[in-house]
Amino acid sequence: DRGKTPYNLRNCAYMDDFNKPKIMYAEIMRITKADVNDYPRFCLIKEPIYSNNSVHFFTGNNLDSLVCFLNSEYATWWFFNTVAVLDAGGMQMRKIFIENIPLPKLTKNITRENVDEMVYQAFKFSKSEVRYIQNVITQKQNEILNANK
Repeated sequence: DRGKTPYNLRNCAYMDDFNKPKIMYAEIMRITKADVNDYPRFCLIKEPIYSNNSVHFFTGNNLDSLVCFLNSEYATWWFFNTVAVLDAGGMQMRKIFIENIPLPKLTKNITRENVDEMVYQAFKFSKSEVRYIQNVITQKQNEILNANK
């Protein structure tokens, strides 16, 4: 099975996806003491862009709302509790963790400004459940801040 170029590259069915709007994320998200509040980091890219195998992406519908959701407090809590931790601050963002995050049914588009409120309402979390999520995030962030002291 050989391609038709001098490099023997085959036609990849997903090549057009690089030209579509997409959500991109690094396979390893390093959380440092300087940016402990900046996790997770999913970004919406609307222009064509190519990357190597350490950056992953997916395309689809409602990407504006989905990227807000993936960067929400709830998603932070989810990833802190499910993602493989390589060391203090190294989070291995495998595809399975991204695919399996529970998504709430949202009736409106969410934005960076209203994402947490909308997600908590959609899941029908109580105030104590929201506080629990926020406390777990703070605890994990403190563990990173206090690592290697």
